[in-house]
Amino acid sequence: MTKTIEQEYRDGLLRIEEKAKEFIDKSRRLEDLEKRYDVMHEQLRTLRKSQYGNGGNAGIRTIGTKDFVSNDCAEALTAPCILEIQRCDPNMLAAMTRDGGTRDQVLGKAKDILGMTTTRAALDGTSTPLPTIYVPQVVELVWKYGQMRQFATIYPLGAGTVKLPRLQAGEDVFTFLGAGTAGMSQTVAEKKVTAELVTFTANKMGGVIRIPMEIEQDTFIPLGQFLARYISRQLAKLEDLTGFLGDGTATYASQTGVGPYCTANPAYLQQLGAGKTKPTDATINDFRAMRALVNPAVLVDDPAYYCNPTLEALFVTFNTIGQPLIYRPAVGGTPATLDGFPIRWVGVMQPYSTAAAASKYVAMFGALSYVYLGERGAPRIEVSREIFFATDEIAMRALERIDVEMMAIDAMSALKTAAA
Repeated sequence: MTKTIEQEYRDGLLRIEEKAKEFIDKSRRLEDLEKRYDVMHEQLRTLRKSQYGNGGNAGIRTIGTKDFVSNDCAEALTAPCILEIQRCDPNMLAAMTRDGGTRDQVLGKAKDILGMTTTRAALDGTSTPLPTIYVPQVVELVWKYGQMRQFATIYPLGAGTVKLPRLQAGEDVFTFLGAGTAGMSQTVAEKKVTAELVTFTANKMGGVIRIPMEIEQDTFIPLGQFLARYISRQLAKLEDLTGFLGDGTATYASQTGVGPYCTANPAYLQQLGAGKTKPTDATINDFRAMRALVNPAVLVDDPAYYCNPTLEALFVTFNTIGQPLIYRPAVGGTPATLDGFPIRWVGVMQPYSTAAAASKYVAMFGALSYVYLGERGAPRIEVSREIFFATDEIAMRALERIDVEMMAIDAMSALKTAAA
């Protein structure tokens, strides 16, 4: 029996509906697979993070009073140097390691460390990076060396430019609406809080290290330890210089540290009187006055003094003025204190001197946690020979992108010698 046009039309609609249902079902299954993929991807990221923190012999270790990266990390720093030499000029590696058997062992070990079967396959034409899994160990050493990274708030920058709100001065305080039931039906008065946006810009910093060396198989770990410690000290030093002394000039990529910030906002600056240009001109009253310049809430929120370690020679003299013990040196794990407040030693601050040092920052006081160290990604450590081709040296480049911003206007104060 032949179908009428109407029946064929209905059958066609049914087929379309079936196909539509099938398509919707497949779409839902695809959406479910995408969600599962996202979950698995997040789990993989978590696993990698745990490996970064615990891989490579479980991070840095302390031997005596010295901090070292793991042997795996040290070898991973050295291996790219070996492979870069071989890639650029095999004769150079032969000159450094004249014994052929030793040279083969060195090259074989370098390739084995990085999991390579050939030298050229894993290298590009310009540089060889440190494997990502070991970067956190170098960062951890930076944390050990630098006070800014250790006590400031590390804020990961999700983009090259990030804006965060900061409260301005002069906000209103809350008040009572009335006594007892008289205040129950009162209109709640507006209390104004003024905020401003602080822009974080990831500024590139770092440097290049020349590596002239004689290479043997047994030098992998010592050389790698030297490089890791040197890179970490230099990154930490520049972070501290920027965070404490950055003067807003091109030297610091227009970043302003705690000291110059207090100079620009004199309410937080304790400056010695005219003619007092020597660090030794500072008295205990000057150090005490610094505490009155910050917001009182800071005094119970991890406050500390930040000074050059050589300033201990000045602090011990405060114990001779007939008052209870003012300065106490560090004992065991307890830090040195001044009037009971911890002292954290910062190598970039003005050192002790009896000579004139005009307009220098002798000390800073407050809660450094209100200073944000914005960090874009992780430090990059790469090796190249091209930059020092003429001198037959290897270059190791360490770079990171950071920005320093004050996220509370009254959390820190500074003590400064007189201008003249």
